[in-house]
Amino acid sequence: MPTQSTSFRTDPETLSSLDEIAKGMGRSRNWVLNAAVRNFIEQQAWFKRKVQEGIKAADNGEFASSEEVETVFRRFGA
Repeated sequence: MPTQSTSFRTDPETLSSLDEIAKGMGRSRNWVLNAAVRNFIEQQAWFKRKVQEGIKAADNGEFASSEEVETVFRRFGA
């Protein structure tokens, strides 16, 4: 698959941090940016799937009971 390019603008501090990460990994800035974009895309796709699963479950009437919700809230101190 042929590659395409795009530009990326950021502040000097972010660019410096990016370069430090790349150097520490022994990779190029381009490699790190591509990895970050791929990870972001994967995370967004996962999130979208989970939201759709939740909507489908709600449409099917699959809800947590009041007791289940209270148990989770107590477990997390809410």
